[in-house]
Amino acid sequence: MTIAALVRKRLGAVRPPPLWAVLLLVAGLHGAYVLTVGVTMASDSFGYARRLALLIESGFDYSALEQARTDFPTILYVVFVTLLAGLRLAFGDGWDAALVVLNFAAHVALGTLIVRLAVRLTGSAAAGWTALLFYLICLDLLLWVPAVMSDATFVFLAFAIFTLAAARILGDSRGWSAVLPPAALGIAYRPTGIVLLPDLAWAIYLSRTRRARPRRVALAFAAILAASIVALACAFAWLMQDPERWPFEALAGSFDVVARGYAIGEVVSARAETHHAPPRQLLDYVLISADRFVHFFAFSAADFSAAHRLIALVFFLPG
Repeated sequence: MTIAALVRKRLGAVRPPPLWAVLLLVAGLHGAYVLTVGVTMASDSFGYARRLALLIESGFDYSALEQARTDFPTILYVVFVTLLAGLRLAFGDGWDAALVVLNFAAHVALGTLIVRLAVRLTGSAAAGWTALLFYLICLDLLLWVPAVMSDATFVFLAFAIFTLAAARILGDSRGWSAVLPPAALGIAYRPTGIVLLPDLAWAIYLSRTRRARPRRVALAFAAILAASIVALACAFAWLMQDPERWPFEALAGSFDVVARGYAIGEVVSARAETHHAPPRQLLDYVLISADRFVHFFAFSAADFSAAHRLIALVFFLPG
């Protein structure tokens, strides 16, 4: 028997990570970190605290939230702020600690979803153990758990929606009625939730086109998609040149905020080394958008330590 065959035989005998093992490892190792760090407040945390206070003082009159200065429409925060207000009423001054407990529960649950989906997609128990290992060393997610922020719970909600959609794409489940309510919840949870709309539309398309398409049809679809992306990028750049071109009151303030970043050539916030020169023509704005897209996938920076870079390479390169 060859070495490769022996390895395959050994791997074939491996069973997927049991639920108790996932819970024990994630809760034990990551829980130790959360207990050590304790509750942490970020700049956005204080903004959330102001909003939940306004909501409670107004008797849950959601129009009162307009008094808080926000860069994006209030509706995109309303679910999370309602959650915080509920925690404040239930736990008093301990509402922030209660949120961190909820963050931690969502974080542990996220680990179980990732491991289960890895096994389902690959049919490999080894893939499940690999997913668990990488989740245990994923500092980028763990760092948000102790923070009084929406990130940890939103990531869990978004991946739960992704898991539901994947079940329909794979043919394990039918009907989208169970997916739409959490997706609507996600859109009103934090501003980034708005991307769930095109993602869900794409998932529905994939679920209905599992059969292989002729090569010419696939190429035509890819060309149309690429042309649409370029057109949207140019239209967005045109708006960033002058946000006053946006014809509606809704989202006007949000476009103003984003346009201020484009006006100074900002690519990554607080990382001046990534910035462009202030844009002058439409192409400059398009290039900033393109660079922002590229930097979305960047996992290193000039001021990272050697250890930080090594950890990033170990975690991200296999992906």
